[in-house]
Amino acid sequence: MLAVFGFRVFPQRDVTVLSNGQAYRVQATFDPRAEGLAAAGIRLGAGDRVVSASGGNVASVAVQRARDVTIEADGRTVAVRTQAATVGGAIAEAGLDLHPEDRIYADGQLTNERGPLAAALYASAAVPGAGEAQPQVRLTVVRARPVTVLVDSLPVQVSSSAATVEQMLGELGMTVREGDLVRPSLTAPVTAGMVVRLAKGRTITVKLDGKEQSVYTLASTVGDVIRLLNVDPSTIDSVSSPVDAPTFTGMSLTIARTIVVEEQAQDAIPPSASYEDDPNAPVGQDRVVEGKPGVRTHRYSVTYKNGEAVSRVEIGNATVTQVPVPTRYIRGTKVVPNASRPMLDAPGYNGAYRTKVTMVTTWYNASHGGRPASDPNYGRTASGAMLEKGICAVDPSVYTFGTRFFVPGYGMCVAADTGGLITGNHLDLGFPDSAGDPGWGSKTIEVYVLD
Repeated sequence: MLAVFGFRVFPQRDVTVLSNGQAYRVQATFDPRAEGLAAAGIRLGAGDRVVSASGGNVASVAVQRARDVTIEADGRTVAVRTQAATVGGAIAEAGLDLHPEDRIYADGQLTNERGPLAAALYASAAVPGAGEAQPQVRLTVVRARPVTVLVDSLPVQVSSSAATVEQMLGELGMTVREGDLVRPSLTAPVTAGMVVRLAKGRTITVKLDGKEQSVYTLASTVGDVIRLLNVDPSTIDSVSSPVDAPTFTGMSLTIARTIVVEEQAQDAIPPSASYEDDPNAPVGQDRVVEGKPGVRTHRYSVTYKNGEAVSRVEIGNATVTQVPVPTRYIRGTKVVPNASRPMLDAPGYNGAYRTKVTMVTTWYNASHGGRPASDPNYGRTASGAMLEKGICAVDPSVYTFGTRFFVPGYGMCVAADTGGLITGNHLDLGFPDSAGDPGWGSKTIEVYVLD
């Protein structure tokens, strides 16, 4: 009866306990907060905070864990356990002051005093799982150091927490170009009281030998620019500014000079022709071995005035730097008995022939050569012979001059001419002007190559 009476007077409550992302459901009779934490087996540490709420037979208890923060600053390490929400709040709880130019790193990642401590907590670590303890946050404060930056001769007083001279100049918006002078070097560490000298180059437009170029340099005078360009003073005719004049950004400088240089030029030596007999090749079997042009080199002494050549004089005699290789015309001279060759018995020819070839045949006369009839060379062929019936034009890479043909309907002809349109198995048959238009046109027929 007492138990029933007590249960009715002091009913149990359902309590939900939240800690480190883990929820526990327990029961309590008198004190939901203390009994709930005890029932869930949760112990409080220094700096932890407990928030509770209840209504009717239901209550909730939330544990806000304090974070362990280690702060390195001014050569010492301070450990605090804090409920601070921001990086700056944790540093303030440690009793440390911050200056505007100081840098703060959370586990090696750059942050600032307004940054949330939770974000700093997980900047380089995994989020803790349910029931796990919060990992420790490591904050590092890098103090700003007073530095004097001399830009040319203008001193600039700054306070910087940058690690190197390059980082500090970048934070100041100062761009360092190739040609600028920085002392100490860009990789030097920034220390308190150091003096950084930055000498900015000047952009100068220089017109030398008629060619314009832009020079970015620390040269302080016109003479320094001339030395920088490696210009021989003895070759200078005039300079647009005195050599002792100071340089400045945007300056234009014209240097006129006279120089003498040695140059080379080459020309081709056409290959000569050699004619040979091959006793092992049968008569009519001719071939051409193409030669190669040679090279002749000339040396000149050239005088340039303000970039323009005013004289050119050849030095000595030209030298052959590559000997030409002659073109060889090789003719077969071995006599082959007619009995070993096929025979032809046709109107206009009865005898042996070497081979039969299908050829395109056309006709031409002296008027097709492009010379007037009054020209002494009117009708002269490439071989030197005068055009008449019995002379034909060939592609010399296929048939050599002197090759004889029998053309049905035309008769015998000998290769003694050529032309730009005559290629491959194309035979252009010669006719005298007196024949007029022979009515040949263009025919594809079997032609007999005799030798």
